[in-house]
Amino acid sequence: MPDSELNKRLDTFQDLFVEARLCIEDVVDSAETTYFDEDAEVATKAVNAAIDEFQAIIKDVEDVDQKNGILRGNGLKVEQLKGELKMAIEGGH
Repeated sequence: MPDSELNKRLDTFQDLFVEARLCIEDVVDSAETTYFDEDAEVATKAVNAAIDEFQAIIKDVEDVDQKNGILRGNGLKVEQLKGELKMAIEGGH
């Protein structure tokens, strides 16, 4: 994958990551309110969108070194989103 395309897709992933983090914060803020379930659903969709984008990038990158660099640089972000979402949802009920 050309660097310009990869950078564009990684920027998209980064935007989705930031949006998902903001949605997770909304879940935490709405714990024990009537908005919790709705915020949890929105956050789950946002996290899934970020994860799906990341997995698509990994799938589309053919160069092993490039793929490993992406995994090293962003793989923990994906795990962070999963963990934060789980804690926010479980902590809210």
